[in-house]
Amino acid sequence: MEGHILLVEGGRAAKTSCAPILEKQGFRVDRAHTRRAACTALETAPPDLLVIDTRCLRFNGLRLCEALSASENHIPILLIVPEDQKRPHYPGVAVLRGTPTTRKLLNRLKRLLSPPGNHLLRAGDLTLDLQRRVVIRRGEEHRLTPRQARLLETFIRNTGRVLTRAFLMKEVWETDYLDDTRTLEVHVHWLRKVIEEDPRHPRCLTTVRKVGYCFKAPHSSVTRRQPDSSQEVKHRQTR
Repeated sequence: MEGHILLVEGGRAAKTSCAPILEKQGFRVDRAHTRRAACTALETAPPDLLVIDTRCLRFNGLRLCEALSASENHIPILLIVPEDQKRPHYPGVAVLRGTPTTRKLLNRLKRLLSPPGNHLLRAGDLTLDLQRRVVIRRGEEHRLTPRQARLLETFIRNTGRVLTRAFLMKEVWETDYLDDTRTLEVHVHWLRKVIEEDPRHPRCLTTVRKVGYCFKAPHSSVTRRQPDSSQEVKHRQTR
């Protein structure tokens, strides 16, 4: 990954700092430990992305975030707050709670840094339009709810990997509650009705018993069809 990130964090945030992860991924990271330093950096060298980590700040990072989200500054913002803090909501601001895993942090950054027109995800003959929350297959469009779209996005971005129910609940519903995964199962059922040839016998979105689910890119049955016998015979005769 490439890009310029301004990381606003506490001066003593060495153990929890996201900077090493970001720099390892190829980002150029500038740090600011005070509100004044952050505002100065935004004016003199505007970054591609602003990350405000409130966990160790000595000033109110939420107020800074609120002010920036209300301004005409169009820099994407990722806000990181403590796990025990109520999730804040600011227009256009992505929020992570607690200490994010490397994968979750990078996935969120990838979405925030995507160009405005780069809102299409493709897997085989399936296209997910994140902006319109529409999945397209064989020319047919199916509108999705926000949760369905987020769930399908998670599967596509992790094609071929077995995703646990715990991971999906955390990633899509942002909860660790696993006593009732019926909601997840219902959403998977809805997605299968859209993307599977036969939802009762899924081949793209399969269940991994006692673990979770695995997504494989769907392909048209036409592309998988073997040459018919007449074509094979003709081919042999011309050799």
